[in-house]
Amino acid sequence: MERKHEIPEAVRECRGEIVAAWRGSRGGVSDDEAFSRLEAGMGRVVDAFAEFLMSPDSVETFSRGGGTRALVGEIARDQHVLGRDSAGVIEDFSALRRALWQAVEGRVDLSSRDGGEVADFFVKLLQASDWVTEAALEAYDSVARQEMEEALGRAAATDLVTGLPDQDALSRLLLPNAIEAQERFSLAVFDVAGFSETVASGEVKRARKVLRRLAAAVRDAAGEHAECARFGDDEVCVLLPDQGSESAYEMAERVLEKLRGRGKDDFQVDVGIAEYPVHGKEAEALIVEMLRALKMAKRVGGGGIVVAR
Repeated sequence: MERKHEIPEAVRECRGEIVAAWRGSRGGVSDDEAFSRLEAGMGRVVDAFAEFLMSPDSVETFSRGGGTRALVGEIARDQHVLGRDSAGVIEDFSALRRALWQAVEGRVDLSSRDGGEVADFFVKLLQASDWVTEAALEAYDSVARQEMEEALGRAAATDLVTGLPDQDALSRLLLPNAIEAQERFSLAVFDVAGFSETVASGEVKRARKVLRRLAAAVRDAAGEHAECARFGDDEVCVLLPDQGSESAYEMAERVLEKLRGRGKDDFQVDVGIAEYPVHGKEAEALIVEMLRALKMAKRVGGGGIVVAR
């Protein structure tokens, strides 16, 4: 081994020891999936450090054509999952630098080396550590900002009356995802009869109460794997994964049964059902068939349930 490469080679040889020391100092649990990914990422950072130490290039090349920055982005996502804050991100990389330095001290007799060589190693280690820490903070902020924007988007796509996703979320997200992931599912829409007249007569509070009761009844009858959404002013829609129209019909009957016999708070609901892919292979076509079935149910009246043909 050339003496000028002895220090970076020692870093490579001590990779496992360095990562183990880092893990001990950060107090992670190895069987935690996110921490295991973070630990593996730190090992790859050690590899990047060793490569940089052997190179005559300046720290500006440390990104390795964007490879190191991409790695840091992966690490930042796991740091965010683990609940790290900015101080935790900094400490992760500071702990790695300390572990690397201590491993080299234990493997290489630095007192016997040329002072300039040792100084060069220390400077490059600090430069690389500072670079990766700064890049990690940028990546972490980006991850946190993206999560906040997604949360705001989810909040904006939530109906304030029922607490369910709104029609846009159903059409643009829930339904396309189901088409991609499921071989079969059913879509049912529950329409409150006379809702517009109730609102027009000034009974807005009663109308809202009716919608909330309907949403609760649908959620309860549909089960934990179903996706519910408000669909239009007076409608609640439910997506039933892996269920055909017969199962959806039975679920609709349970909903109507829950809503009966409440005296002055009683109200009538009509139901339209469509099944994927029997009644439509695309989201828009499936919604059209579901609404066509609902229109037929409303014509029949009396709290009817109609399945698309």
